[in-house]
Amino acid sequence: MNRSSFSPICRSLTMVMLAIQACTILPPRQDTSRFFILTPTAASALAPYVSGDHQISIGVGPVRFPGYLKRPEMVTRIDADRIQLSAENRWAEPLDSNFQRVLAQDLAQSLGTERVVLFPWFGEPKIDYQVEVQVHRFDADQQGQSALSANWSIKDGHSGAILFATETTTTSATAGQNADESPALSLDVEKFAGQIAEQIIRLNQTRTNMGASASSPGAGAGRPELARPEFPAAD
Repeated sequence: MNRSSFSPICRSLTMVMLAIQACTILPPRQDTSRFFILTPTAASALAPYVSGDHQISIGVGPVRFPGYLKRPEMVTRIDADRIQLSAENRWAEPLDSNFQRVLAQDLAQSLGTERVVLFPWFGEPKIDYQVEVQVHRFDADQQGQSALSANWSIKDGHSGAILFATETTTTSATAGQNADESPALSLDVEKFAGQIAEQIIRLNQTRTNMGASASSPGAGAGRPELARPEFPAAD
């Protein structure tokens, strides 16, 4: 059999293969992903926080997140033990990092200070108070309600002693069912920062009063100990 006798067969096979390939190539799918971030929303300082030439300094972190939130997809809570991952809505950066930065910005604004550092910090910055956070929940439900639940503590930035510890839950309404939840979650962070800032104010007032008492005539020499009022600790 000569070579030319294979030509019709080869041409037929080639046409069949091209036809099969054409049928199996799917049109490109449009990427419908949308990317969001948390944003600071604190508008004004609760109180001026300069004592003499010293502006209060805050260290924020570590901030720990549960594993189910360490993902790019936005999470919607279906019920107590079931969540749903969004097919389109994504966080533009790791949520725990975004949360820590925005919390720090809200605290700086609420306390009227520029001296805020994020954990882990390097060197030995002079920190008056350190805020540690363990987030348990940070999502929205199908009814359009966001929620932030976290344990947190404030430590003496000099000694590392725990001055205050508690648990906080804040909620906000989203724009509607299946709406972008990032503005509501940003508002939850602002409310959370406000609670932390109010407690830092109380602790700092105690420290200032103790310092004034120690410097009055007849007071003992040396640096005054920071008062440690008893507060209910989180379970």
